[in-house]
Amino acid sequence: MATWITIQISDLYDYLCSTQLNALKTLEMASDQANSIDEIIGDITARIRAEISGNRHNLLSSDRTKIPHDLRSFACYLILESAQTRLPGLKLTADQIRLATDAKDYLKRIAKGEVPISVPDDAMATGDFGSNVGCQVVHHRTRHASEKSLGGF
Repeated sequence: MATWITIQISDLYDYLCSTQLNALKTLEMASDQANSIDEIIGDITARIRAEISGNRHNLLSSDRTKIPHDLRSFACYLILESAQTRLPGLKLTADQIRLATDAKDYLKRIAKGEVPISVPDDAMATGDFGSNVGCQVVHHRTRHASEKSLGGF
């Protein structure tokens, strides 16, 4: 079991250079704008949770704002990638673009079950999108149909 986290604007500061940080802070002060950073964080969080629930063996936190702590950096790169389309001053570096692409690839691997994720302390029985629902055949008996056994039909 592991404690999952909610991404905050302050988490993004670990992944920004000073020019980008100033652009982000300017956007924060203009809180009356539509599509604020908080909304982008919510959108990326939902996307990450959807990828996690893509594998029926993964469990999600019951808190829809939480993701595994080890996906924090990936979430931040994806948030920055989305935010930069709204902010001319938030020009991503080549490394940040590469890391956002790596994050998308990693999430696909999680959905395929190639990478395990931590089980949250407050795990839900099913995913946000119902993809954890399913059944498996545990045991079955082999039956042989023949002319003799089907004689009464």
